[in-house]
Amino acid sequence: GRSHYGSLSAWLQSQSHVVVLKKLPPNVFWPRPKVNSAIVRLQPDPERRELIDDRMFFQDCLRRAFQQRRKFLRRVLVGMYRKDLTKLEVDAILHDMQLKEGVRAEQLAVPTLVDLANRLRNAISEKAAVEHVLQ
Repeated sequence: GRSHYGSLSAWLQSQSHVVVLKKLPPNVFWPRPKVNSAIVRLQPDPERRELIDDRMFFQDCLRRAFQQRRKFLRRVLVGMYRKDLTKLEVDAILHDMQLKEGVRAEQLAVPTLVDLANRLRNAISEKAAVEHVLQ
């Protein structure tokens, strides 16, 4: 389910096809974990990977957005990028993407997370370029 969806899962799905080969119950391990396990096949997908403008930025964005699961994504992003973007600039990106005020990172599909990271990075880059010209 979506509740166990985290930054690693989103990261892998953003660049590969993830196929579950076999599910494993806790009783096949010792000591017995409190989680179910699975054997998966990761098939790299160059087309998906191409959609990510900056993989390091995307990975950092995912990791930090999923670290604060209880908080709304808007608040997390405003905090994460406060040195680079104003609240209004973050709101404009979320509004353009038609993302609701109370959305959390784990509620977004992987392509939406990729799009969001690309837009944030582009907004930061454009602003830095303008500030550089004005100096």
